[in-house]
Amino acid sequence: MDTLITLKNLNFRVDEKIIFEKLSLKIYLNRITEVRGNNGSGKSTLLKLLCEEITSASNTSSNHKNLEISYLGHKNALIEELTFKENFELNSIKIDKSLSEDLGVFSLRNHKINNLSFGEKRKIALLRVFQSSRKIWVLDEPFAGLDETSIEMVKKILFQHLSNQGTIITSNHQEKITESLKIDLGDKNG
Repeated sequence: MDTLITLKNLNFRVDEKIIFEKLSLKIYLNRITEVRGNNGSGKSTLLKLLCEEITSASNTSSNHKNLEISYLGHKNALIEELTFKENFELNSIKIDKSLSEDLGVFSLRNHKINNLSFGEKRKIALLRVFQSSRKIWVLDEPFAGLDETSIEMVKKILFQHLSNQGTIITSNHQEKITESLKIDLGDKNG
């Protein structure tokens, strides 16, 4: 397996709380890596560190330069007062009719985001990642707010991305993705 990212002895704290102490791991190309753990265990923090949204003085190295990552955090990054279509147009994205129909959101394209359910918003935010040309997708809790049917569709799309030589790094404390490599951060609240 080709290594994408290596972390060695990662130390990270927020205020007085130790999030990671001497954490070492590898992320591999063309695989799904699932970061698991309870609330507060550092899943989101690890994803932000991997995407360089936040930094640490610890040793992080990538075997590939200029990584093109499509990142979706736990917030959907949608402008609530705009429609689904207007949000996509801001980023020069044309809504993929077939993919948005698969996710059950195409009919919502002219609806303002603030009038949609949390699950509908999440699917629209995921669609933006799925439509990107980036080979690396980093998804923070992609199944949050989704019903069982939507979770199965999202999983199908994730595996299609893998078959197209994509790489996925996701945090998750819900239903496991059986084919993923697991990083278990456990419970750091105790």
